[in-house]
Amino acid sequence: MKRFLKILLVAACLFAFTILWYWADDQDYFQSNYNDLTEQQKEIFNWRSNVDNFDLAQVYKQHFADTEYIFPRQQVSKIKLFKNIPIISVFTGKTLRQNQVDYFLKFCNDTANFDWGETTWGLNEAEYFIRLYNSEDKVVGKIYFCLADCGQIDAKPFSPSMKFGMLSTIGLYKINQFINDKDQWE
Repeated sequence: MKRFLKILLVAACLFAFTILWYWADDQDYFQSNYNDLTEQQKEIFNWRSNVDNFDLAQVYKQHFADTEYIFPRQQVSKIKLFKNIPIISVFTGKTLRQNQVDYFLKFCNDTANFDWGETTWGLNEAEYFIRLYNSEDKVVGKIYFCLADCGQIDAKPFSPSMKFGMLSTIGLYKINQFINDKDQWE
């Protein structure tokens, strides 16, 4: 009986540790360094009940060229692609070749790759996510991609150039090509 309780206790501890590790990894808890918007900046892009999507889109458009809102608002030295599989995703990472980092950042900041569609989906529906790292190996940006079913993204930190988070037809084609091109990844 004591042996069974010890085994049960060890299993429970391992399970709790695994869940805690998954949560910390998913939140980038130990390695995040996002340059999020200030409260004043958030107020500019805040949706209110008296503002319709057209008016909000106009606000976004006014800030497309503002360098303070370029994604991810920090220098990026490394980008990693992960399959969005709970707990296992940390083992599926592929690093983008250094000569492709600028291409990916240009993709993220090109408004032609995004559309104004409504985005109602959960992060668990995403097939992939990408983490962007600075030279100190801190996560400075993260994008979830729901490609097959919905063509939408969720990015942190916020950037108005990504509009409401829906990929345009061109953007969906480009990102699918980019992710599936094995020559781009180490």
